[in-house]
Amino acid sequence: MEKDLKDRAEANQLDEKLFELQALFDLGKALNSSLNLKTILDTILLTPMGKMLIGKGVMLIANDASGFAIAALKGLPKSLLGQSIQIDDFPLAPQFLRESSISPWQAFLLKNGIELIIPILHDQNQLGMIGFGKKILGKDYTDSELDYLHSLSNIAATAVQNGLIFHELQDVNRQLDKKIQELNTLFEIGKELNSTLETDKVLNLLAYSIMGELMVNRCIIFLNVNGVMTLKLNKGFQSQRELKIFTEASFLEELLKLENPIHLNSESEKPLFAKLSAAGVCVLIPMRIQNETKGALAFGDKITRLPFTDDELNFLTTLANLSIISIENARLFEETLEKQRLEEELMIARDIQNRLLPDACPKIDNFQIAASNVPSRQVGGDYYDCFKIDDRRYGICIADVSGKGVPAALIMSNLQASLHALINTGLNIDEITYRINNMIYRNTGFDKFITFFFAVLDVQEKKLISVNAGHNPPYVFHQDGSFQTLKEGGLIIGMMPNMPYTIETIQLQAGDCVVMFTDGVSEAMNAREEEFEEKRIEACVLENYQRCAEEILQKLLTAVKEFSEGLPQADDITVVVIKVL
Repeated sequence: MEKDLKDRAEANQLDEKLFELQALFDLGKALNSSLNLKTILDTILLTPMGKMLIGKGVMLIANDASGFAIAALKGLPKSLLGQSIQIDDFPLAPQFLRESSISPWQAFLLKNGIELIIPILHDQNQLGMIGFGKKILGKDYTDSELDYLHSLSNIAATAVQNGLIFHELQDVNRQLDKKIQELNTLFEIGKELNSTLETDKVLNLLAYSIMGELMVNRCIIFLNVNGVMTLKLNKGFQSQRELKIFTEASFLEELLKLENPIHLNSESEKPLFAKLSAAGVCVLIPMRIQNETKGALAFGDKITRLPFTDDELNFLTTLANLSIISIENARLFEETLEKQRLEEELMIARDIQNRLLPDACPKIDNFQIAASNVPSRQVGGDYYDCFKIDDRRYGICIADVSGKGVPAALIMSNLQASLHALINTGLNIDEITYRINNMIYRNTGFDKFITFFFAVLDVQEKKLISVNAGHNPPYVFHQDGSFQTLKEGGLIIGMMPNMPYTIETIQLQAGDCVVMFTDGVSEAMNAREEEFEEKRIEACVLENYQRCAEEILQKLLTAVKEFSEGLPQADDITVVVIKVL
């Protein structure tokens, strides 16, 4: 009888083992039939809890070297899902947690009612662990149940490993899909940006593309203009407090130094960034090209109130750098157009100016007149004229208008028109100069003026009657090597109204040489920053005194050029030479 009972007990144990093996086999098939990590973890956790009537359970999965995240739970607060636990002393076998000599992670699990830990190992890799609380009926875990749970963890390890790999692949695929979507978006936006070469249109396209893509309702674009960061586009920021911050010098200087995207918040280390955050700015993105910050983007928060992710910041950075290329292309194109327009205007102005200068100096018996004008730019500010008044008188003048380019040429044209209009009125040259001074004063700004020398050559009496209005005094060289300068006149033209002018008259003799010039001759500079000065003019003319007027002129121009040693011409050069035969 006793033997029969013993045999029956052994048979029952064998049946129970077979049942557990069959259950483990069925569980293994169920686990390996799915690659969904959540399904696998829930099955691993809930199957033994239902079988053994366990009240609490938790699944922890490794997420880095020693960190484990709560990936599934039952009977515990859902707020614990995703929480990471640091485990340095990972158990290699089933273990009951005790109150004494426990690690912080063990204390955390005990606090939440977990008292049994089953490790999940795969090829010595610590994949995670299963944690169980007390049984609902209060019974202890039997050795057979511990063996079952250990076997369960071994069977589950492969399924968990496969689930983790599949989960990683899903994450990679999602990231790839997102990157592909971002690249498509960048491509489409890039096409739009490159469809125009107008800076304003490029800026608007950029702003609206980003605002639509990221659901942002406020955007500001700054551009680096000649080393100064300037606000170029504002969408949505309206209050005076906000706009004041965006124009502060300290903020604009900080933008020039910006190299990486910044996610702003009220606790930013820099007070300026904290102030920007308070004004509603969430993100600053630099726009860089060739390691130089050429602009910046500033955004308010999203309509959804969700924070900007790192992927979105990377997307914005890529788009910003792509956009600045389009903006630079548009700027260069606009500059090219502007340069072409200015060159066309300068060509027209140069043509007009050339028409104001005489085609050739008049041929006069017993006199030689030679003149030259070499502008430092396409349009210069120097002026000379030689014209016949009547059978015995010729007008000769030389002038230097302040400034260069088109404005100087316009003033020069006014001077020429006024001179020719007044010369036949019968007025003396001092009165003509007086009226020209008043006209220039009325029609120009305070910074515009003219140095002016005007003379009338009486060819019958060989007299030179002149007025010098602040111009470089012309020379009159004599055969004996002496010379004098013509200084009489008055104030520079255009400085003050109603200024009186005086006349100077000299009697010319055969062999005399009159040399008029602008300060582009006397102030021509060499590489040692020395000026040509009047003494070199005097020496050059005296050395070539016996030559004709044209040769004296050319010798003087050559001397100035050689003295400058190839340096660019800094000012207009104009010379008029009169030789008395």
